Amino acid sequence: MILLTKGQTAETITVTLNEKRTLDAGYYLFVFTHILTKQIVNKIYSFLDDISSFQDRYNEFDINTESVFGSYPIGQWLYNIYEQASSLNTDVTGLNEVERGIMSLRPSTEFSFESYNEATTFKTYNG
Repeated sequence: MILLTKGQTAETITVTLNEKRTLDAGYYLFVFTHILTKQIVNKIYSFLDDISSFQDRYNEFDINTESVFGSYPIGQWLYNIYEQASSLNTDVTGLNEVERGIMSLRPSTEFSFESYNEATTFKTYNG
């Protein structure tokens, strides 16, 4: 699962893409689909954008969450990642899928629970 926080300008996405990759050079098309609203966000990375120290084991990419998801709702997103030769294409038709999963876009501030300390009174009936 990918965990991102809304409003952040410097986060990383860690995935495993080399297991199913067939191209030696190219681009990854990340397609994020919000589970509830069905809104779609596309992000393209070059194979060379991978900042992982061990690319045979895992892949890591920098993401500016604020610029990519700034106007989109928080919550659960499905993600599909495809490999392709084009740096501009966002149509997944005919592309090789290399990974899929769930991404959680969390709010920038956590919910704070407010508790109340009022005495509870009740009446009982014995009979």
